Amino acid sequence: MIPAGPATIREYLDDTIDSINHHVGMSNCVIAVIDDSRQNRFANLGDAVLNATVVTPADYREGTGSTTRGSLFCKLINALKLLVRHYRFDVLLRMDTDALMIGDAPHEDAIRFFESRPDVGMVGAFQRRGDGSDKTHAMAVKGRELAREMSLRRGFKNPALVTTLRRMVRRAEGHGYTWGDMCTGGACFMLPNAIKAMDDRGYFDLQVLKRSKLMDDALMALACYAAGYKLADLPEEDNVLAINWRRLPMPLKELISRRKKIVHPIKDEDVSIEPTVRAYFQKRRTESHRFSTVASPR
Repeated sequence: MIPAGPATIREYLDDTIDSINHHVGMSNCVIAVIDDSRQNRFANLGDAVLNATVVTPADYREGTGSTTRGSLFCKLINALKLLVRHYRFDVLLRMDTDALMIGDAPHEDAIRFFESRPDVGMVGAFQRRGDGSDKTHAMAVKGRELAREMSLRRGFKNPALVTTLRRMVRRAEGHGYTWGDMCTGGACFMLPNAIKAMDDRGYFDLQVLKRSKLMDDALMALACYAAGYKLADLPEEDNVLAINWRRLPMPLKELISRRKKIVHPIKDEDVSIEPTVRAYFQKRRTESHRFSTVASPR
């Protein structure tokens, strides 16, 4: 599931999709693109990519006006509702357009982990960033944002929003939630049973959250906990994810040597970084395809 916003470059979106199909296989996955361009810029993607489907969300610009906060959360849950009701799948990967798949079959690593931890509904960069650094201080900051969102002052302005958040937090705390908990939304895996539980409990119908100023990944984590599931990091020795919020987690050759399979973000303040990174992994995919073609029996 990939949200594509107004600033998304089609060439880059196509490259991210190509990386998924190369490393997972077109017959093994469905790629759902949320066309949040506000202009139906990606409506023809389903014709261009055989295993792609396009979800056009309701226009939530009357919400926060942000493409990454409550408005985006409502677009994500709308897409999740459609996917869980129309497809059967073993795991769901939520990726941003500035994420890239760089190794084979990361979904299999996620499935094995979920099988060993049935209490976990979402796995990604939770308490550790993709570069290995501790992330808990940053989540504490998000927790303070949640406290402001549920404040009495905010309640006077939007009582329905505050009431909804307070109910969700109470339920989430019963399942081990700490204020601010979240997996970085650049790329994370979700368990189908957790998605169904969120849907069954009505968390995919909370359009009031479009007015929230919380980041979409913070709201998704809250819904996951409230539905009875936890968040987790992959074990460090088997962590195929290199997911930071900002800046490439590590040099390109180190990503390869440490057997990372998904990286985020590949963009930077230096706009020359992203095309360089994409070209590097495009070359690797081409060489891998050429080798497998030559090596395959005739």
